[in-house]
Amino acid sequence: MTSEHAEHPEAGAELFAAAERLEEAQPGLGHALFAAVREAISAIERYPDAWPPLTGWEREPVVRAKGTTRFPFRVIYVVNEGVPVILAYAHERQRPGYWRRRYDGILGR
Repeated sequence: MTSEHAEHPEAGAELFAAAERLEEAQPGLGHALFAAVREAISAIERYPDAWPPLTGWEREPVVRAKGTTRFPFRVIYVVNEGVPVILAYAHERQRPGYWRRRYDGILGR
């Protein structure tokens, strides 16, 4: 399967770090996180506009978030020229909004 999305470089690094921590805590849990994220990304690629814009977000393109199953992580993304661009794999209860600085950089603004 070819990739039908783009990703901020820091997003991938944070996902790997989170999976590594989970894997150290309980073998297999990091792999389960990757599977849950892959499932979320697949849904985003198929239906990129299915999830509502984040509350209070008024800029274009709008930022959306798709949750993962089993884990408190959300895939934060925008759709730029028809392609989902992942800004972050964000834990729902840690560092809210930290990914906002990535918005302009990923879109070349």
